[in-house]
Amino acid sequence: MAILAADVAGYSRLMGTDEEGTLTRLKELQRALIEPRIADHRGRVVKTTGDGILVEFASVLEAVRCAVEIQRGMAERNAAAPPGGGIEFRIGINVGDIIIEGGDIFGDGVNVAARLEGLAEPGGICVSGRVQEDVDGKIDAAFVDIGEHKLKNIARPVRVFRLRLNSSKPKAHMGRYGAFYSALAVTLLLLLGGLWIGQRLQPSLFGTLAPGTRPTRTAEFGAKPVLAVLPFVNQSGDAARDYFVDGLTQDLISALGRFSTMTVMSWNAVAPYKAKPVRPGEISRALGVRYQVEGSIHQTSDRVRVAAQLVDMDGRVLWSARFDEAFTDVFALQDKITSQIAGALAIGMAEIEQRRVLAKPTDNLEAYDYVLRARPALQRPTRSNIVEARTLLRRAIDLDPGYAAAYAALAETYLIGTAMGWAQSPTTFLNQAEGLAGRALSLNASEVRARVVLGRIHIFHQRYEQAKAEMDRALSTNPNDADGLSGYGNILMWLGQTDAAIEALEQAQRINAELNALDRNALGLAYYLEGRYDAAVEQAQINIREVLGAHFSYVLLAAAYAQQGRSEDAAAAAATLRRVDPMFDPQAFGSKLQKPSDLEHLRDGLRKAGLYALPSPAQR
Repeated sequence: MAILAADVAGYSRLMGTDEEGTLTRLKELQRALIEPRIADHRGRVVKTTGDGILVEFASVLEAVRCAVEIQRGMAERNAAAPPGGGIEFRIGINVGDIIIEGGDIFGDGVNVAARLEGLAEPGGICVSGRVQEDVDGKIDAAFVDIGEHKLKNIARPVRVFRLRLNSSKPKAHMGRYGAFYSALAVTLLLLLGGLWIGQRLQPSLFGTLAPGTRPTRTAEFGAKPVLAVLPFVNQSGDAARDYFVDGLTQDLISALGRFSTMTVMSWNAVAPYKAKPVRPGEISRALGVRYQVEGSIHQTSDRVRVAAQLVDMDGRVLWSARFDEAFTDVFALQDKITSQIAGALAIGMAEIEQRRVLAKPTDNLEAYDYVLRARPALQRPTRSNIVEARTLLRRAIDLDPGYAAAYAALAETYLIGTAMGWAQSPTTFLNQAEGLAGRALSLNASEVRARVVLGRIHIFHQRYEQAKAEMDRALSTNPNDADGLSGYGNILMWLGQTDAAIEALEQAQRINAELNALDRNALGLAYYLEGRYDAAVEQAQINIREVLGAHFSYVLLAAAYAQQGRSEDAAAAAATLRRVDPMFDPQAFGSKLQKPSDLEHLRDGLRKAGLYALPSPAQR
């Protein structure tokens, strides 16, 4: 049985502002939108409350389709509402066993749906992993994995997916590009802001983000072309080779990203849309994307065939090509694609830049294959897959002891293990990471990932100038490395250069909207130090909502609330922090801030929230 739970976001606020008007609008929504959609999809309303509804469906697919239609209908109505006059629902969907008693339903299946509703954003939908498995590929919306969450009163963690409602699949008929898109599982992507091909884009399309806004649209980048490379489609007929196709796509993104004259979106930004065909116009409307590279790869035992094209928002093909190379010439194939796309964008390559961009990573294709197999673990790490990745990367190094990228990736596994708390000895893990990153750079001074790893290790040890120097080198090699940009923003924040820190972190967020929890916390803290408390609150709330164990965000949340005069909210955040992290040390938190006024500003908020007291003379 599928269970849908929904409630009104900000119900108390709406009722406090206009009780009669809110109730009238809710009744109208129920009559005109909600009840008809439930009936269309053969659902049964179990019960309603003042601000919520519980519905059961015999089909999980019908439950999800119903939720999508309701949220899209709400969005249309809210678009015409006066500022602040819209009503937004949050929806959670689960599938599981239930207990029926007196017309009501109970059980873990219902409880999980209710908890998922609480994780959903206003206007959004969250579903459990079981729901995602049942309906993925059958609805006109994309899923974004936001990880496992420990839900209240639920024994086991639940993997949660958010529906990205603005990513829709094409209908059966798609005009003159239908044949191409029906053959490809083309993935979405973010960003093309300020690309010159014949004419400059209107700057109004790419304005500055509002404080703390989570970027879902293109944003600026001046006159540099900003390129979205969609994950290429595996046409080999063997899903087990997906990692190889993904790896070639990532290498194409990396190579193009090294051009100082263009901006390229990260792999993490496009990966959630893999195998979700979307028309260029839909991508443009949903995400602000103006140009995209898309293609397919067919690999046999001895050859690699690639079809690729560059299109604009209207689906006009600006460049296309087909390549057929022996498998042993896979790196030459990457070079051809990279240089031809650059040529289509009218990007010139200086000789030194060309050498850096088109560098051959290894002569050993088996070693390259092991590195490609390890990459998914670095992008979505768990304790077990990081251990497996280490095994694969050591095999790559055994096959090619001069393979710099393998050493850099292996260093990253130790850094991730330390950051996630999986290291029995963090010092030992960091020393391992530092040694491996150094080895990578001794083999190839342009190995960006090694620079970023070293930079983050330096931050850990408060060697900020050394960290800054490494991130400078990383960004000079690849100006589009989101991890390098966010690491650079971290350094600047600790050094007291908060304006520049926000600029770097926001740019990283534009390239890769899914900042990790530590980088998002750094952005929130930088907002706080600039007095942008609303933005700081938003970043902290995103972390708390999406990242299991991001307890440190309650500190920032409490301090920002306190500075806004929201004493009850600050007290609640502080109480939650004490409960989930009884070992919290207010003296240590933020103590790495180098600017005394920044540290005092932070501690002022903590004092107001009841989290910090001046140390006694005996403690000083």
